[in-house]
Amino acid sequence: HAPSQDEMVALFRGLYPGAVADAHKLMKHFDFSKIDSLLDVGGGSGALAIAIAQANPRLKATVLDLPSVVPITRQFVDEANISERIAISAGNAIHDSLRGSYDVVVARHVTQVLSAEDSRTLLSNLAAVLNPGGMIHLVGWILDDSRISPENIVGYNLVLLSAYQDGQAYTEQEYHEWLAEAGFAAFERVVLPDGASILTAHKPE
Repeated sequence: HAPSQDEMVALFRGLYPGAVADAHKLMKHFDFSKIDSLLDVGGGSGALAIAIAQANPRLKATVLDLPSVVPITRQFVDEANISERIAISAGNAIHDSLRGSYDVVVARHVTQVLSAEDSRTLLSNLAAVLNPGGMIHLVGWILDDSRISPENIVGYNLVLLSAYQDGQAYTEQEYHEWLAEAGFAAFERVVLPDGASILTAHKPE
């Protein structure tokens, strides 16, 4: 059966601390203090956007997720008492034309549940709403080009392959190709202690 609203809220509440932890990892490696606008794609509970906005008073964030998720996002944003700085947008970042323009886009654990083709479309759509000079941060499970490391990500990849119709952990090289195709440059990858990565690219001025 489709999960009830209460079940969905419980699920996202369970995932919330992990998203906050990833927000703090991002802020450790990148300075968000001079950023005006951030788009959190597939943001779920909004935890990542909430944590970054709470730490950076000038920043306004938008959380984009599917219409079925957005009421849950709103509940968490209201609980955090930050609804004046976090907008919530219902849509599909692959199939809908996105609105707005942003200094930073974050996609956390999104591309690894998509097919390669949908990932390429997503990155192209995100490039279109990113301001020139802006940055995209992909946070999630990225394989080294050998496909046999990081070791725990190889294990996660087996889970993705069996759990999702199209999902898998893609290689750093695959991401570089898709990002370059979408017009991005200057790639940088930070491998976190848990084996996950932050892959960052810039949209040229």
